[in-house]
Amino acid sequence: MRDFNSYLEKSLIDPFTLDLQGSSLIDVVLACARVKSKLHPNYYKSLAGLLYNLRTLEAEYKVTLVPVQITDIFWGYFITFCRQRGLKVSSINTMCSQLKAILGWAAKYNATISPTYGDIKLPLPRNQEIALSADEVSRIAYFDIDLYYANRRKDFRKTMHKVRDHFVLSCNLYQRYSDMVRIEPGCFERNIFKIVQQKTGQTAIVNIDRYSIDAPTTYRILEKYGYRAPYNCSIGNYNYYLHELMKDIGFVDEVRYEEWQNGVIKVVTAPKYKLISSHTARRTAITIGVLRGINIHDLKKCSGHSNLQSLDHYIWDD
Repeated sequence: MRDFNSYLEKSLIDPFTLDLQGSSLIDVVLACARVKSKLHPNYYKSLAGLLYNLRTLEAEYKVTLVPVQITDIFWGYFITFCRQRGLKVSSINTMCSQLKAILGWAAKYNATISPTYGDIKLPLPRNQEIALSADEVSRIAYFDIDLYYANRRKDFRKTMHKVRDHFVLSCNLYQRYSDMVRIEPGCFERNIFKIVQQKTGQTAIVNIDRYSIDAPTTYRILEKYGYRAPYNCSIGNYNYYLHELMKDIGFVDEVRYEEWQNGVIKVVTAPKYKLISSHTARRTAITIGVLRGINIHDLKKCSGHSNLQSLDHYIWDD
């Protein structure tokens, strides 16, 4: 955030014009953040991973990158570099997509970019994503935190209560973590939950009585936290505690899935708890909805997807 604030200070001399000719790649990314953060306050934070890895790459190769260097050759180096550092395929895809979009934007403001900046073949993500069954969600909801963690500190037990309740509530309300942390009493009118999603601007509408996995549990959690998010810290902290909770609940069976590794698709295994994350709740809600026979258009309203093609990617088939 410090480098962003410094960049803002330098930019305030003339905030209404922008000339990126001769700018470094990092300055181009910061300029894009400056402009887009006006309407999307969290945009800069979303670029943290991209900025960190670009700086790390520059330090390793002792260079200062400029936009015209982002070519098909660069992508090969950057993706390989990220894979060697152990980054997930999904994270690499996100960073590459962000940088490609930023370069396209920067070209409108005199940044010199290569004709091949868009020639990128992203690594394939996992073919399988985890979704839980309704019984598994119920198992989580009724896991006795106080009994299992009786010997842990009170603050830790309180955190685990919030993480458990937040995950279960997310499974019932269909939303991403970025939207779940924003829920407030104004999102609810009787049995109807409505929220404008931060990522897409789409409005999601959930009839809790009809479309949640377990309406009584949903209302119980909402009332417990005053119709606000049970857990409201960073997604990294949330996933950290969520993995520990899922392991302790007993999701330790090995799951096989396919993963793209160095140009080859390999079958690998991992304990189930390691594959459960904040986004598992959203996938679980949609998957269970499909299995229950809920109309696909009603599911689209619940999830807030803009089209059925996007929704298809969430439907889990095992």
